[in-house]
Amino acid sequence: NLPAALVIAGALAGTTFCFAGANIGNGPGWWVVVFSAGLSTLAFFGLWALVEWLTGVSESVTVGRLGGAGLRLGGFLAATGMILGRAAAGDWVSAQATVQDLVAVGWPVLPLAVLAMLVERLRLSDTDAHEEGPLGGVFVAAVYLAVACLYVFVWQGQP
Repeated sequence: NLPAALVIAGALAGTTFCFAGANIGNGPGWWVVVFSAGLSTLAFFGLWALVEWLTGVSESVTVGRLGGAGLRLGGFLAATGMILGRAAAGDWVSAQATVQDLVAVGWPVLPLAVLAMLVERLRLSDTDAHEEGPLGGVFVAAVYLAVACLYVFVWQGQP
């Protein structure tokens, strides 16, 4: 199932970004990395669950085997991980400051999730959704990733 493989690749990239971001910065020990990575990964899976709950996109991926749906969800997951990884990066001050930084820097994942939900809801109501080619999914995934890259590398700069 190629569409499912695309989602798995996006999820793997997203969780990797969450963990990699948590490794950037100075701190008193390994446990600050685990805390930061756990926090960003929890937010990652929470957003994925919310998108799934409200759209049921994995049905299109696993049962319908729609390549476009797999590309869209995989792109969303990679972009979400990129933003949350950036939010988890930085020098350790305290647990409270880490949570505040994750919210202050990671807020763009919320509008991105809303956009993903809207796109998936529109695709579900589309009568031609089962006949779509992967080209639409490539475009939407590219938009998700472009937004994440612009936010992380241009707007936020280096951690």
